[in-house]
Amino acid sequence: MRWHIPLDNSQYDDRHSLTDTHAAVAGFTAFLLKNADVKAHPEIVALAFWFRQANLVKISESIPFEGNGKKVKRVFHIAPANVDTVFMYSVLLSVLCANQNIVRVSQRSGEVTWLLVSLLREYLQTSEGQMLAPLISVVEYDAKHVSVTEKLSGWCDLRVLWGGDEAISAVSSIAPNTAQISFPDRYSVTLLQLNNNSNIKSIAEKFLTDLLPFTQQACSSPKAIYWLNTQPEYQQLFWKAVESRISQLTHHFETSHKVSQHILLQKLSAGLGLVLIQGTGSKPVSFAQVQNVGPIAHCKVKSLTAEILAAHDGNGLVIEKDIVSSGEIAFSSKLQTISYAVTGELTTPEGKFKRMVPLGKSLEFAQVWDGVDLLGEFW
Repeated sequence: MRWHIPLDNSQYDDRHSLTDTHAAVAGFTAFLLKNADVKAHPEIVALAFWFRQANLVKISESIPFEGNGKKVKRVFHIAPANVDTVFMYSVLLSVLCANQNIVRVSQRSGEVTWLLVSLLREYLQTSEGQMLAPLISVVEYDAKHVSVTEKLSGWCDLRVLWGGDEAISAVSSIAPNTAQISFPDRYSVTLLQLNNNSNIKSIAEKFLTDLLPFTQQACSSPKAIYWLNTQPEYQQLFWKAVESRISQLTHHFETSHKVSQHILLQKLSAGLGLVLIQGTGSKPVSFAQVQNVGPIAHCKVKSLTAEILAAHDGNGLVIEKDIVSSGEIAFSSKLQTISYAVTGELTTPEGKFKRMVPLGKSLEFAQVWDGVDLLGEFW
């Protein structure tokens, strides 16, 4: 167990000015944007931009100010290992409600998480950031140390869990009477419709904005493209535009992700009946049937189910399906985001999903996430 940032209880007061916490959060995001290392990590830039002063004003409109302060809640956040910045959104929203927060980060967390934690620790040592020292703490420990999770669950008023279904189920069984909100496994898809009037270059760039961060492992990263009444030649032009644009962008896909794509394709084929459009379904799917566009692989399938999409673990494999109606999307309670770019007006499809956003906006955070009003919970 390692405390990266311990709680500074020497400054602890059970009433904090919301105006002061607002200013300190704004100061932190400005501090991030001034750091040279941050520029290489668009995930952190996006975080800082979301908490910029203009957006903080909008967020504050949802906070029920009552005098100069409020009773502090204790919130225990458990961060996911595969999406490096998402925990900081919930932590900072909780801080805006003047709550005291402990965050458990995974030992498997990536470079972006550790950079963000390091910069937070540095900011808390500044005169502007000192007022947040009693409100934010970061601890790292192995999930097998159940007693630590139990102790921190006993400390808190609310537990916030980010992660896979199994991980959330395991934590939920520890101190089960603890009040909690959880964000389990989800999948997301893209709906595209192209014709001769489409700006295919722009659409390809927006698609990569949604797919490249977090190596396609975020819950809102598109795992599939549904081609709505789109002729093959326009689909081919799209992939050519993707290939051209991706060569100009920084990403974190490596050779190992190609191996992961191959393993995933075989798993979906053998276990869930995934059949490529070229295949007969009677033989194992061949990776040679998949088209490669730089680090991304894509393949057209005969059918696409919610079970297949829920089992998709990212790493750059894009499954494609031709449809004639948005009603053919694989809806389920696990479908989080439908990002879209269509040629005309799009009627909201009937079926279970969390949200629908324009292409390129899939990874943008919102204070109501997965149907949970975070500010409402944190107040």
